Amino acid sequence: MEKVNTITRSQMLDELDIRTRPDGRPRVFSIKFVTQEGRLVFFPQAYACGAGRMNNKVYRVRGIQACDCLGNPEPGIHVYPVRIYNILQYNGQKVTK
Repeated sequence: MEKVNTITRSQMLDELDIRTRPDGRPRVFSIKFVTQEGRLVFFPQAYACGAGRMNNKVYRVRGIQACDCLGNPEPGIHVYPVRIYNILQYNGQKVTK
């Protein structure tokens, strides 16, 4: 049986809080989550950003923007405000409590 790599939710949130690399470019990662409408979304390349005019920490939300490998936003795809409990995978690792 194949072992599934896991990451805790707090570790994942710590990773999401680091928004840029040392050279100033956005940190790019892959993520799979469920939207508020119940749709499963997978971005092979995305970065964390603000989720609008709300306090991300209080509302337990993070903004996710799909991008290319250089960190440029994908045209036509808006920022998704994602509840942290709806994130299923981060960088290929299953998110656990």
